[in-house]
Amino acid sequence: MPKIVDADDRRELVAEAVFRVTHKRGLTQASLRNVAQEAGLALGSVRHYFDNQAELMEFAFRVNSERIHLRALDKLENLEQNPLPGDAAGLVEACAGVLAELLPLDGDRGTDAMVHMEFMLAARTDPRLADAARDDYRATGALVGRVVLQLLDSPLAAGRPAPVDEAERLIALLDGLSLRLVLQPAWAAPEQGRATLHRHLASLLASPVPLAP
Repeated sequence: MPKIVDADDRRELVAEAVFRVTHKRGLTQASLRNVAQEAGLALGSVRHYFDNQAELMEFAFRVNSERIHLRALDKLENLEQNPLPGDAAGLVEACAGVLAELLPLDGDRGTDAMVHMEFMLAARTDPRLADAARDDYRATGALVGRVVLQLLDSPLAAGRPAPVDEAERLIALLDGLSLRLVLQPAWAAPEQGRATLHRHLASLLASPVPLAP
């Protein structure tokens, strides 16, 4: 009896090969041939699931984006469905735990962030990736906005800043941290990234938050 191959699983396997090639050699090297070799598949097998390079790149981009956002969403939903911590330090820690999933703070998150950065840069000049990039921006904005609302709706919030403005400021911080952590790992350690994120979130609260040593 012939082996039944799940098409979705096989497409995911090919996307994983795109990520490995991109991480090691850059997105420009993620050709159908190189990806097939990395996946241990015949080139014809890859073409069975993807008509062309553009289709593969868009699919891999969306898988990468979804993977990053789902990690954060799992923690965000837990945050939203439970009572918020009543102290400033606990609230900052809970919100930072969600947003840290968007940062390259360890092996898996580092690889995903590096690949994500390559896709976002490619989308600047490749209109075939533009829709995926816009969807990624929207997903990040929605997620960060929900975290900001948790902070600003708390009785611990300092004043009444505009949620949209604070979300934009936080997104800029996350983008900057990601860039430094990926491109300058010798100068920007994960501990520094976490501390910077905590300090920023603490600045939105009226109560002082003691920083970890």
